[in-house]
Amino acid sequence: MDQKSAGLKVTFFFCQQIDEHQDVNRRALEKEFGSEIRFFPLPCSGRIEPQHLMRALESGADKVYVITCPEGACRYREGNMRARKRLTFAQGLIEEIGLERERLELINLPAGTITTIDKLARELLAREALVGPSSLQAQALEGKKLGVA
Repeated sequence: MDQKSAGLKVTFFFCQQIDEHQDVNRRALEKEFGSEIRFFPLPCSGRIEPQHLMRALESGADKVYVITCPEGACRYREGNMRARKRLTFAQGLIEEIGLERERLELINLPAGTITTIDKLARELLAREALVGPSSLQAQALEGKKLGVA
């Protein structure tokens, strides 16, 4: 993780079909990064709901990724397309409350890609963080200082 993204809390929702050894791979990263990284494997990325994305932000995530299998390669036919629609809807909701759309991002793996969730997560974490800490966290801290909770 680079200096800019150090301290950012990142949540990953991902299709379990991406990595057959995802349990072992993600646990290694969770152990390394501690509470700064959270993984939520899904039987299909199409199972994601806007409320899951909103809850991740509410729970302290600065950035939320939804990682889907390649288009046309979904085991359940159109799960990745459903995930895209739901993420777009959630982006509209967070914009209404004053957060940046970029806090929610869909990663659609290219066809023929063979990767592991830990490798993919490391690549995403190494990217320059365009978003800083969530303003929701700053507001929560300010409320605690003022005695409002």
